[in-house]
Parts: sequence; structure tokens; C-alpha cells
Amino acid sequence: MTNGTEGLPAAPRPAALSWVRVRLRAAPAAAIAMALLVLVTAFLAAALPRAVDRYEVKALRGSLADAKLRDRTLSLSDSSSGAEGAGDMSRFAPEWLAGVESGFQKLVRPPLRLLPGQSVVGIRTGSDSAALDPALPRPTKALNPKADLVAQQGLEQHSRLVAGSMPSGPAPADASGGMSRVDAAITEQTAKVMGLRPGSEIHLSTLGTPFTVHVTGVVAPTEPGSAYWNEEQDVLTPQLTSPPPKPGEYPTFYWHFTVLIAPEAAPALLSLGKGASFYWHHPVDTSRLTAQDVAPLQSQLASLDSGPAAAAMQEGTGSYLHTTTGLGRLLTSYERDRTAALPLVLVAAIGVGATAFAVLLMAGGLAAERRRGELALLRSRGGSLRGMVGRLLGETTTAAVPAALAGIALALVLLPTDRYLLSVLLGSAVAVTASLALPLRAVAVHRRPRPAAREDVATARPSRRRTVAELTVTVLVIGAVVALRRRGTVSGADPFLAAAPVLVAVAAALILLRLYPLPLRLLARPAARLTGAVTHLGLARAGRSPAGAQLPLLALLMSLTVASFGGSVLAGVADGRDEAARAAIGADARIDANFVLPEKLAATVRQVPGVARTLGVRIEPSASTAGFEMPYSLVSVDPVAYAALTRSIGLPDFPADALLHDDGNGPMPAVVSRNLAAKLAGGTASVQPAIGTTDIRAAAVLDLTPAAPNVDFVIVSSAQLAKRHPDMNYSQYTGPTVLMVTADGPIDGKALRAATARTGSNMFVALLSEQRGVLSDSALQTGARGIYLAAVAGGAGYSALALLLSLLQAAPQRAALLARLRTMGMGRRDGRRLVFLEMLPQALLAAIGGVLVGLAVIPLLGPGVDITALAFGSDPGTSAPAGLGLRVDPLSLALPSFGLLALACVVLLAQVWVTGRRRESTDLRVGDRS
Repeated sequence: MTNGTEGLPAAPRPAALSWVRVRLRAAPAAAIAMALLVLVTAFLAAALPRAVDRYEVKALRGSLADAKLRDRTLSLSDSSSGAEGAGDMSRFAPEWLAGVESGFQKLVRPPLRLLPGQSVVGIRTGSDSAALDPALPRPTKALNPKADLVAQQGLEQHSRLVAGSMPSGPAPADASGGMSRVDAAITEQTAKVMGLRPGSEIHLSTLGTPFTVHVTGVVAPTEPGSAYWNEEQDVLTPQLTSPPPKPGEYPTFYWHFTVLIAPEAAPALLSLGKGASFYWHHPVDTSRLTAQDVAPLQSQLASLDSGPAAAAMQEGTGSYLHTTTGLGRLLTSYERDRTAALPLVLVAAIGVGATAFAVLLMAGGLAAERRRGELALLRSRGGSLRGMVGRLLGETTTAAVPAALAGIALALVLLPTDRYLLSVLLGSAVAVTASLALPLRAVAVHRRPRPAAREDVATARPSRRRTVAELTVTVLVIGAVVALRRRGTVSGADPFLAAAPVLVAVAAALILLRLYPLPLRLLARPAARLTGAVTHLGLARAGRSPAGAQLPLLALLMSLTVASFGGSVLAGVADGRDEAARAAIGADARIDANFVLPEKLAATVRQVPGVARTLGVRIEPSASTAGFEMPYSLVSVDPVAYAALTRSIGLPDFPADALLHDDGNGPMPAVVSRNLAAKLAGGTASVQPAIGTTDIRAAAVLDLTPAAPNVDFVIVSSAQLAKRHPDMNYSQYTGPTVLMVTADGPIDGKALRAATARTGSNMFVALLSEQRGVLSDSALQTGARGIYLAAVAGGAGYSALALLLSLLQAAPQRAALLARLRTMGMGRRDGRRLVFLEMLPQALLAAIGGVLVGLAVIPLLGPGVDITALAFGSDPGTSAPAGLGLRVDPLSLALPSFGLLALACVVLLAQVWVTGRRRESTDLRVGDRS
């Protein structure tokens, strides 16, 4: 029998509702908030390494682009004396030069890249030869101009003919088979300076047969800035040259110029008897270099200089080719600056990363706390731990993974660089942390069913696991601090050492959490005896905050510590540069002369706006003597005026009294540098000023003095020195050579230089403000500072979010309490007092703890932090001042702490205001639905 339903489709079963879909529909705001948090955090995590790569690459390429052309050129060179015979003459053929060039190009491989079509190949005379023609200009009549012959390939391609014709073909041979005449071209600048034109002849001196250069044409470069015209510095323009003068004589000058011959005429260079030099210049393409290319590029340059590549090149050409380049020095300087800046960036990255990690855990903990009843009910009705974890993990991954992928993709698109693996890994770590925070917290709370119990911070007893964890953190902190103080930051970026400020903040948070219940217990008893209930109730509420609220304090302390540590580093750098600039100039301005200063200079300078006082001192550089065995500067001053100058610029007091008490008998008292005092060892020595030899003794010792910065010095009284040599008391022997200028406002550098120029010449003006500007951040240091400030700002944002999350965690219960108390007659003013008393202890704990930890970090970590390279880079001309190190920065200490306090007060006031505008029944029913 049938019931008439044969052939009909089966009735559909009710669709099984997805747990994840139900939860997301029930609480979309929480899912969206979590997704936004993960999106921003994943973007920042993925963007940080890419931002570091971008500023490092920009600094590298910028420093190389700003360098001189010769410093970023890889050159090969060889020489010939012409005595090797016919075999050596074959090297003058263009084919041999091209063969060497081809063999070298085969050895070049990335990351070393050469600019295509920019190679410069040629031959020139080993040294210049005197031009004997009387019509040629002579700045010093006794000195003949000198010329070099250059056979550089590609003249026709890199120039245009202005007059005459191009030189071509080999040089004609004379009756003896030698070459005594050659055709050449000259540039427009050479023709103008030397008075030459097509048809002119230049007669060069030789050891044998006279040599004549016949000018056939004048050329102009098609690209004056190209490597062809600038690799050899004298090819384009004549140079005014001065040979080394003899002692006591004025410098003399002569013109050095270059004539260009055809490559086929290169053998004629040997007829001058000066030999020949071969060169192959290769400008390096630096536009594609990255920071990761520096090490392999240095290795390749070393191989070309004296390694396997150099041996292969010499074997292939049969010549002792030599490689020269300034690129290695530039790369070494860049790597030194990068190594100095990297620890600062790493400290910021670890700090903001740890703060973000704590915030993600807090977000998961807040979600678990809000759903505590729901999850406890699920477990009590037989729900397995694995099933609960799976459902919660499904919820979090649904929101976190797409958001993290979007954040990573956004960072990859907005910050394009060559590397992406680290960015992807960091963004993925954010997704994993956000996905696991809620399930792991739920497992920790609901692993075993427990009866409801109070978890007050003032009554909770630390467990053994917590004690072991705190001891472990303490050991790590001690190890990091000791390692940093011993090893320092000079060795580069060590993550463990860079985490030292964060670890110190973690240890401080643990200590504060241990000590926090004590003042609450002490205050709770006297507050109970007060007539009003607000104070007692507020402190009681503060003591009943959850014991698991240590994550907000941890996040706040980490961000505050990183901000204060970075501020101390930047303050130390700024102070060190100020001190270095002050030591280099010695005053607000300084005027140096090679000889005695003009008499009217001081009066003229005092009329410049901003100038307050001037002081003339005489400085005589002295070579090593038998008494000192080291170079020093002899400084003659008016002791009283010089002491006033020293005090006005903030340097240690100058001991003027030590120079004033001189009876003219025995050695003359002097103030000397510490190194010279060690050489004297209580004895005497002779100095040789222009006025006459004088014996001196050390009456006082100074570490530095403004008149002679960065050198050892001997300071004597100018008046006492003149008394000891009355027969030589003339201005050329006693007059000042340096004018020290102090200011009462900004000095106009242009006006000061103009006033100096009106009184005389051969004087150099230096301003303190300009010297301080020279010590400003390089591109690499600017990038590192920008990354650090951005990381500090990110950490501040996460710490503010941590504070908000901690306030939101207790917001429903706080609103219900205020509603109940309002029904009992409590006014809004008492409600605000109650809320502040409840939350202010925790906010004050974080703020005061941040200031104290920031102050403690400087003596703890300061001895191991070397900021010399970060302050001055790799500039060898700048001497780091004594005592350079971390400095307390009040702004970075106080501003973040007070900002967090202000934020907490604003949020609490807003909550009280919103609660006061709602009906009490709304807040009293909080928690009915969870």
C-alpha cells in the first residue's frame, strides 16, 4: 500500500544554525571593532619594516648621489714608462684598451651596476710638462704654465666643434723615427684662459728633442656635467695651481691645462719622457642600491681591489691593473651611521609591538569577561573545552584574518619596497594573536568549573605560577641590563638588548602591582571612619577592581618607558651637538686671521646687531717640543676678560688668578690642558711664541677652553708675556689673531661678514648657529628619528586604547552603581567624586610609575648606550664632548603621563554625564542580557 507520497521530494530539514554567524549577528559592533583593531595593528606591523627599508634606501641613494663623481666611480689604472719596447707600445692601441674594458665588464655583477655608456677610457702623460711659449699667461712671472696630453676615446661623440677641425690619425714621425709634433684640440675654457686658437702652437719642454703641439680646433662639450668631462678634473677647464711654498715665502701660482689628442696618436705621449698613465673610469649606478646590497657590494669591491676578481683581471690582460674607488669609504660611512641608528628604531619597534600585543590580549580578555556567564553556562551544560575553543576560534578568525590580510595588503601597496617576507610574518603574527586571545583566556577561566569568588586586587593572593613568572622576568631584566651596560649598542642591533627598556617596564609593572594593595589597605581603614560614604565607597571600589587588570598597567608603562627613553636619547643627542658646536666655535661667533687682526675690527664688529662683547686673543699653533712631544696651541689672553667670556658661554670657570700672580722671576705660570699637564708632571717646559722663548709651569689645568677647541693648549697672560720680552713688544708679535664674539641676541651672519670684509681680508668668520646647523640630522638620522616618533605615537595610541578598554571593562557595573546611588539621593557631584576615587588610583599608579621608570632607565641603561655615532655620524672632524650620553627630557617624561591622566578624567566625566542623562531603570537592568 502507498500513502500517496511516492515520487514527491522529501521535506527539507531545518537548517543547522552556524554558531559563528549567530554570534556575529548578535554582536556585530564587537566584531567590527575587533576587525578595525586588527586591521590597524596588522597595517602598522607590516608597514614598520617597509618604512625602515624605505628611509634606509633613500638615505643610501641620497648620500651617494650627493657625493663627488670620483667618489662613486670605479676606476682602473695602469702606467707605462715606455722602456719596455715594442710589446709595451701595443698597449697604446685603442684595441688593447677596448679589450681591457670588455674583460672588466664581464667581471661586474649585481649589486654592482655601472651606468651604461658612461665609461671613460683614455691615456695621458705621466706628469705635466712646462709650456715655454712667452705669450701664455703667467700669474707668477717666474713659473711657466704646464700642460698634459690626453688621448681620451670618444671626443667626437661628447663634443661639438666650435672652430677649426678635430685632431685625427697618428702623430707624424720625424727623421729619427720619433714623434716631436702632434695635433690636438682644446676646450673653449682652455682657449679663453690660455689665449689659444686653431693654428696656435705650444712648445713643451722635454729631456731631448723639443715637442710641439699644434692646435687644430676648439671644442665645446655637449654635456658639461657628464662623466666624460669630469672624471679627469683638468680636461674641461684649466686649473690655477700653487706648488708648496717654502717656509716664510708667499705662495706662487701657475696655470695647468690639458690638450686633447686623437687616440691613434697616443704613442706620442712617450716622446715627452714623462711616461704614460692608462685609465678606465666607470661611474657606478647607485639608483637601485638598497641597504641589503651594502655588504655584498663591499665584498665585490674588495675582490676587484685585491681579491680573486683582481687576479683574474690581471691574468686576462697581462697587466698590473690597479682598482681605485671612493665608493667603499662612502658605504662604510653609511653602514656605520645605519648601525648607530638601528638600535633606536629597534627599541621603538619592540616597545610599540609589546604594547600592541598587550592591547590585543586585553581586547580578548574583555570579550571573555563580558561573556563569562555565557561560557560558564555552556560548560555547565556539558560543552567540551575543545568545542568551546573551536567555536570561539571560529568567531575571532572570521573577523581577524580578513582584517589582517587587508592591513598587510594595504602596507604592501602604500609602502613599496623590494622585501615583503618580514611584513607578511609580522602581520600574520597580529592575526594569530587576535584570533587566540579570546579562546586562550576562556580556557584559562573555564578549564575547571569554579564557584564565583571575589578577585579583588587588594585581597587576591599571588599564585605560585605568578611568582615563578615574575622571578623569570626579573632574571631577564637583570640579564638585559647587565648585557647592555657591558656590551653597549656599538655592536649593532641586538633584539635582547633593545628590549631592555621594555623589560624594565615589565619588571616595574610587576613591582607596582605587588605594592598597589598596600596603600589601598592603609587608606581604606581611616576612610571608613569619615562621615561621608563617597570616599570610603570609592576606595573600596578601587580595591575591588579585578586582579587580572595588570595588562592595562603593563601596556601603559611600556609605552611611557619607550617614550621617555627615546626622549632621553634625542635630548642627549641635541645637548651633545650643542656642546660640540660651542666647543668648536668657543663663543657665539669667531673671527680667525692668518696674521694679526686689524685694529678697527673689534669696534666695527661691535656695531653689528646682536653683538654684545668682543675679546681679542692671540693663538700660535706650535709643533711638538722637547717638553711636550705633541702639538699644541699657545694662547695669549687677558685673564680677567677671558674668564668673563668663559662664564658667559657656560663653560667651567677660567682660573684667572693663576696667571695674575707672576713676579717675573722663574717659569711663567700657565693654564694647560690635561694631556700637557701629564707631560709636565710638575716640571717646566719651554714654549716658542713669536715674541721669544719662554719657560712655563702648569699653574692650573683645564679640560677645554673656548679659544683652542679640540686641541691641547697652553694659556698665558699676554701682558705678563710682553713684560718678559720688552724689546720685542710689537703688534706683529703680540697682537690678537682671533676675535671672540658674544651676543645678546641673534647675530646677522651676513652683516658680520660684511663688517669683517670692510676692515681687511684673509679672515674667516664662523658662527655658533651655523656650526650647530652643520651638526643637524643626516637623511639616515632623520629617517630613524621619524620612525621612532611614529612608533612612540603609535605606542601612545595603544596605551590610550588600553586605558579605554580598562575603563570600559567596569563601565556597566559602574553605571549600575551610580544609578542605584542616584535612587538613594546621591547628586552628580558626589557621583563624579566616586568615579574619580575608584579609577584615579590606577591611573595615578600608571602615570607616576611611568615617570619613575623613565627616570630609572637613564642610570640603569645609560652607561651602555653610545649615542656618539647617532649624534655626529661618521664625521671625523667632530669631536664628541666629554660626558655625552642620555639626558632627562622633562617633556617626554611628563607629557605622556599627564595626557593619560587627562584622558582618563575626560572618559570618566563623559560616562558620568551620559549616565546622568539616562533613566535609572536603563542602567539598573544592565546585565539582564549577555
